[in-house]
Amino acid sequence: MGGIVKIILEAIVGSHAYGLNDVNSDIDKAGIFVVKTNEVLSVRKPKETICKTNPDISYHEVEKFIRLAMVCNPTILELLFLDSYEILTQEAEWLIQIRKAFLSNAIFNSYGGYAIQQARRLNNKAYKISDVVIDELPNIGISFNADTNNRPAKHARHCFRLLQQGRELLETGNLTVKVKNREELLSFGKFTIDELVCKFEEEYQKFRTVKSILLQKPDYETINSVLLKIRSLNV
Repeated sequence: MGGIVKIILEAIVGSHAYGLNDVNSDIDKAGIFVVKTNEVLSVRKPKETICKTNPDISYHEVEKFIRLAMVCNPTILELLFLDSYEILTQEAEWLIQIRKAFLSNAIFNSYGGYAIQQARRLNNKAYKISDVVIDELPNIGISFNADTNNRPAKHARHCFRLLQQGRELLETGNLTVKVKNREELLSFGKFTIDELVCKFEEEYQKFRTVKSILLQKPDYETINSVLLKIRSLNV
C-alpha cells in the first residue's frame, strides 16, 4: 500500500476469531487504515477499501469503517470487540474506547433480520423442485453432512452466531466475538434443513422480543469528534 496510507488496526477475524476453526481453516484478517487528510479533501478521492491476498486481508479507510459501524454492520462492528490485535495504534484505541457509541437498535435488522433471511433462503434452496419453491416444511432427509454441503453448514453456523451476538449487544451493549457454544454450532452439520430452519425460527422469535438497552440511533457527535481527532493526526 506504499506510503500513502497508515494502518491503524489489523486483526485475525473469521473462524479463528470465533473459535470455530479447524485444521483446514484459512486465516482471514481485517483492518482499518487512514489516508492523509489532504488526500481526503482533494478532487481525486483515495480508495476506501483495499484488499490483499495470502493471507486474505480487507482494509477499510477509517471514514468508511465508521459509516458501516454506525449501521451496525456485523463484520465491521466486531473489529471493535476482539480479544487481540496484531496492529493497534492510538487512533484505533480511540475508536475502541467509544465502541458503544456506534450501537443502536439497528442491530435488530443488521444482525437478526439478516440472519433469519439467510436461513430461510437455505430452506428455499432445499425445497426448490423444477423451479417451484415449496413453502411447507416436510420432514425431508436433506442434511448438511455431505461434502458438497459443507458451505451451507458453515453459513448456518454464521447466521445462528449472528442471532446470539445480536441479542447480547441489544441486552448488554457488549459483544463476545469468540463463541461459547462451539460444539452446538458445529453440530449443525448433522441437522436436516427443515430441522435447522425450525431452530432458526424459534431463536429468531426470542430475538425479536429482546428488551434492548440501546438507543434508536448512534451517538453521531461522539463518533464525529473522534473522526476529526484522527484526521488531525494525519494531515
